[in-house]
Formats: sequence, structure tokens, C-alpha cells
Amino acid sequence: MKFDKILEYQSKDQELLALENEVAKSKERVALMTAKAKLDAATASVGKLSKEAADILAAHARLAAKAEELNAGLDEFNGVLDGTHNVNEADYYIRQIGAISDEIAALEKEIAKTGERIDGIGAEYKRTWEQGIKASEAYKAAHAAYNAYIATVQPRVKALSAELEAIKKSVPAELLEMYASLRAAKKMPAFVPYRTDAGTCGRCFMEVSGDTRGKLRNPGDYAECPNCRRILFIPEN
Repeated sequence: MKFDKILEYQSKDQELLALENEVAKSKERVALMTAKAKLDAATASVGKLSKEAADILAAHARLAAKAEELNAGLDEFNGVLDGTHNVNEADYYIRQIGAISDEIAALEKEIAKTGERIDGIGAEYKRTWEQGIKASEAYKAAHAAYNAYIATVQPRVKALSAELEAIKKSVPAELLEMYASLRAAKKMPAFVPYRTDAGTCGRCFMEVSGDTRGKLRNPGDYAECPNCRRILFIPEN
């Protein structure tokens, strides 16, 4: 019979899909994904802190170099007022010294702030690193539990896969191609019986068009449902 083998193939494949869904929703996989997310978050945090520390250290070095440069410039004004008798000139030097001193003071505040942040990053880095170690251990444990669970499921997966391969040899290539396309589109089951009494699809239960009904008259006929796109067929006696 034309549809016996594709329906047998579909039935076994649905068993395999159900098993895959069971694995995907298993507490072992959920625990593994949760542990992985925490490990990834800890790893990302360590990387972010490392980059921030490098950027702040570079900024700290630039600020220190600028402060040193300003202090050297300020030293050049030492004694300059002693030999100045012009009020305007003295006022100019005083303003210059004041401006440089203010800039140095501002830089020193920035240097102090960067120093505090570096210390903060160090403490935060330590905490995050410790969290990362715990997350890594939790991930390894979850991975081991998941592998143990998979080991119990794998024999059934292999058995179903072998059965599918054996059945496939007896399924017409045209039907297999249709099935693969519908499976990829998550249209399962792909092959469903046509309800001749009602003129409707056996899956979406929608009434089919007159053109489709014309293709589904005798046992062994099949056509695409115009509504859900599954393959409708009339079973052979």
C-alpha cells in the first residue's frame, strides 16, 4: 500500500521528535543551560572589568604625566616675582601660577578618583573571579549530570534512528521529499487522512477547495491541504 511505509516512518519519527522534546525540556538540560548562562555572565564580567582596569590605568598614567608636566612648568615660576617691579607683569605671573595650580589640583582630584576606582575594580574583580570559579564548578557538575541523562536516552535514539533508516528504503522518494519539507516547516504530522465524509483536512479540520476535492476521489489519491499545507491522502483498502 502506497502510504503504509511513509505513515510508519512518520510514526517512528514522531517518537523521535517526542524524545528530542523530552530531552530539551528535561531538568538536566535546564540545569545545564542555567549553569552555562551564569558561567558566561561571570566570564563576561571578568573580561569587562579587565578592560575597564586597563583603560583606567592608562588614564591614570596620562593624568600623572600631565600633573608632572604642570608641576615642572610651575617650578619655572620660582623666584620670578622677586625680580618683577611692574604691577601688571606681576599680576600676569600670579594669574598664570594660579591657573596652573588650579589645573594641578583638578588633576590630583582626578588621579585620586582613578586610584579609588582601580582599588574598587580590584575588589570587584576578586569577587567576580570567585563567582566564576563557583559557576565553572556548577557547570561541570551540570554537564556531567546531563551527559549521564543522555546516556540513558541514547540507546532509544539510536534504535529509532536505525528503524527510520530501514523504513526509509521502502518509502517512495517523492513522499520522503514532501515529508522532509513539512518536517522542516514544523508541520507535523505531515501526512494526514482526508475526511471524505466532510470534505475537510484531518488535521486543521478546514474544508478544502473544490480543486483539492477533485484530486481526492479514490483510495491512494493525495493532495496538499490548501489551508495548512499538509499532505492529505485517502487510505487504500
